[in-house]
Amino acid sequence: MVEQALSDRRLAKSAIDVQSGGLDGAIDYFGKESSPALIVIEVTEGSNELIEKIDTLAEVCDSGAQLLVLGAVNDVEVYRSLIQQGVSDYLVPPHSAKRIIDAVTAICIDPAEPQLGRVISFVAAKGGSGSSTIAHNTAWQLARLFDDSVAVLDLDLAFGTLGLAFNLDSQQSIQDALAHPERLDEVLLERFMAKRDDQLMLLTAPNSLNINPDINIDSFDVLLNLVRRAAPFVVLDVPHQWSAWTQHVLGQSDEIVLTSMPDLACLRDTKSLFDAFAEKRVNDAPIRLVLNHLGEYRKSQLSVKDFENALGASPALVIQHEPALFGTAANNGQMIGDVNSRSRVVESFKVLAQAVSGREPPKKNKKGGGIFSLFRNKGKA
Repeated sequence: MVEQALSDRRLAKSAIDVQSGGLDGAIDYFGKESSPALIVIEVTEGSNELIEKIDTLAEVCDSGAQLLVLGAVNDVEVYRSLIQQGVSDYLVPPHSAKRIIDAVTAICIDPAEPQLGRVISFVAAKGGSGSSTIAHNTAWQLARLFDDSVAVLDLDLAFGTLGLAFNLDSQQSIQDALAHPERLDEVLLERFMAKRDDQLMLLTAPNSLNINPDINIDSFDVLLNLVRRAAPFVVLDVPHQWSAWTQHVLGQSDEIVLTSMPDLACLRDTKSLFDAFAEKRVNDAPIRLVLNHLGEYRKSQLSVKDFENALGASPALVIQHEPALFGTAANNGQMIGDVNSRSRVVESFKVLAQAVSGREPPKKNKKGGGIFSLFRNKGKA
């Protein structure tokens, strides 16, 4: 369980050392060695013995070291006592890798720093599957559903369509942002981003083939870190290619949305991608499959059931083949909701946006509201 937690992408840059011995071993070890920023200890002691040994451990540890305790007793009094002693957190059984990861990241977050945005990557099982269209429309729905900032990055440097999709002609591109990562800061990033409205911020692909379509991983990490500080949601449109940098991008994502089509080649490649990330995303949300263009070739297409049997999972979204609707939106530089807000596809994009957001659905305002609503309204005024 601990090894699984330590291999998680969120702890990939941490220097980690594992020792056996529990609390007694920790007291002995840190009596001779300097303590790290965070100590995680699994304990089996009862309440009184545990509290006494924690005091002893505190005496041999460096000032400022944080302590996460994986306990054996589910007792609120023990929890309160440990917190009063300065323990950062106390987890009770049953333990899991994900709970450890969540606890560690919560402890290590600087409360003065803004919360980093959620990274949602869209990729296709095959070129032409419509992954970019799915990404753009989901980003558009995220902005409206939560009334919050969404940054969209077009990582297809050679043939990206983000600018066309939103009918924007940006003078700067993502290539400019990646060119000199050492100079990149919040002010420069804002200059590179095109704004579609108050919520949507876009980093478009360059309108030229005189570029290297590969992305330097270090440059990308600098850019992504800045963008995540600027927007609660970061949508990445990842091109259909299998390279070191695309694997790195997908590996850093909180959510992966894979767009496929109902044919045999797409099913094979979808299964390959599912298998490739199965072990790497044990502590993350599973890959969400969008089955697109269903009904384009009714006589020869594979069924939804074929995909479910092969993958052992159901599609998160199935989109029927509607060339007139999607073609009109693409040619006009609009989203599907702009063309026909009552289309069933629009509701499907809302469902997908909600699923990948990692948030609870926004509460709807109730009509009337009574006297307490009146007080709230007066307070706002």
